[in-house]
Amino acid sequence: MVLAENNNTLDAIVIGGGPGGYVCALKLAMLGKAVMLIEKDRVGGTCLNRGCIPTKALLQSGELFTQMKAAPEMGITAEGLKLDTERVNAHKQKVVDTLVQGVQGLLKARKVQVIQGEAAFLSREIIGVTLPDGSVKELSAPNIIIATGSRAAMPPIAGIDGKNVITSTEALEVETLPKSLVVIGGGVIGMEIGTAYSDFGVKVYVLEAMPSILPGMDGEVVKEFTKHAAKKMDIHTSALVKEIADTDDGQKRVVFESDGKPGEAEAEKVLVATGRVPATDGLGLERAGVKTERGRVLVDDYYRTNAEGVYCIGDANGICMLAHAASAQGIAVAESVAGAKCGIAQSIVPACVYTDPEIASAGLTEEQAGEQGIGYKTAKFPFRANGRSLVLGKTEGFVKIISGEKYNEILGVHIVGPHATELIAECALAMKLEACVEDIANTIHAHPTVSESIMEAAEGLLGGSIHYL
Repeated sequence: MVLAENNNTLDAIVIGGGPGGYVCALKLAMLGKAVMLIEKDRVGGTCLNRGCIPTKALLQSGELFTQMKAAPEMGITAEGLKLDTERVNAHKQKVVDTLVQGVQGLLKARKVQVIQGEAAFLSREIIGVTLPDGSVKELSAPNIIIATGSRAAMPPIAGIDGKNVITSTEALEVETLPKSLVVIGGGVIGMEIGTAYSDFGVKVYVLEAMPSILPGMDGEVVKEFTKHAAKKMDIHTSALVKEIADTDDGQKRVVFESDGKPGEAEAEKVLVATGRVPATDGLGLERAGVKTERGRVLVDDYYRTNAEGVYCIGDANGICMLAHAASAQGIAVAESVAGAKCGIAQSIVPACVYTDPEIASAGLTEEQAGEQGIGYKTAKFPFRANGRSLVLGKTEGFVKIISGEKYNEILGVHIVGPHATELIAECALAMKLEACVEDIANTIHAHPTVSESIMEAAEGLLGGSIHYL
């Protein structure tokens, strides 16, 4: 056994220091447990270091650049506006480093032991950690939490391993921007990076294999977003990529087929953004007897694997590959280990896309409600009828609420437009509290705010919005 700092044996080992792992470790420590956190790189995981946070920093820079170019419409004229990619990159890295240092400080303050190295099961009870110097340290604890996250999925496309074919990790380094970029994959990662690059002035082509971009999101929302995104990017759907090749002038040629018709797109670089898969290779799960399916760790409703005392949270279990879902699962497992009850509504997970316009959703889409045979009704309120949106100069999009046909319970909320990623929290809370649309409509919302649009959409389900016919 390995002793904790308080000379007691470890209560738990957490493998992976991302938003699931480090949150789980912190919560365990707060509940009085002795915890060891193993991370092979920097705490914060993909989300903080190479995903959510740096992507949003780039998107913020791109949005500000776009807004400043449009400032004359609001009576502000500035000369000499230019993009300094080195400073954009420096700002992004400063944000990341600040947050990493914050997490490190929290782990230290709460006496979570952190060890850098690569972990693998030697048996159900023993974890071997390969340290940076090559030596192996053995650890054991009654509770082991797998939180190893995910990695970029690389589809079997000819030429995908060639020069200037990048993943989201490389795309986050923007000191030298290409003049053009082909994005293979029109999901969240592809559309966010595509948005940032297009805001920076890069010509962006998007190739999505499905009939629409952002598969799985509400159809009306995707249609509305695509209308605006197509003004910035050249978007091709139902596009099956066949090959990535080099041209004579040093460009990359992406050959694809769309609706049976051949097509080509040329650019300086190609971004592969075809999703992510659980990062469980090399964990030695077979030595612990942990069951997996296509790389994802199988768990029950409490994130327990089939091996006693072994849990799996976050992207590694493949249930919901979102950072905030991983954190919620981490808290749930920590409370379970400590014998407490978790009050987090695990079934209500907001999904956010930080594009322009923003997209956010919680609950069922209209398509899902129909497939499940649920009686429902919908109402939308457009941001062009909202005073604050007009002031902001962001009038695209709408709030859409889906409610039960009989009792007006909120089944889902879908927003495309300004501040969507912030507005969705109110809707998720309403669903957590099992509120009906009357509860939102009867709650006074401050004026003028974008959030009034949620109230107006709720009123639309009760006889009509006040400010929209």
